[in-house]
Amino acid sequence: MRKPSLEIAIEKLAIAGEQVGFTVEQMIQLLSMGLSVETLLELIAWRLETMHQPLAAATSLSCWIV
Repeated sequence: MRKPSLEIAIEKLAIAGEQVGFTVEQMIQLLSMGLSVETLLELIAWRLETMHQPLAAATSLSCWIV
């Protein structure tokens, strides 16, 4: 039996949040305190981007090391 699309979306949100260091409990608490789902998604996306920036910056700077 297929999972409802809302259940799949919540699972994906929980997985993405955990990848950037949030626990499910923390995400629930943020939402309970009034943070919108849209803002939570933006925060998770921002954290994903910033997690990869130092690696990209280090790679681009390494070409200058002689």
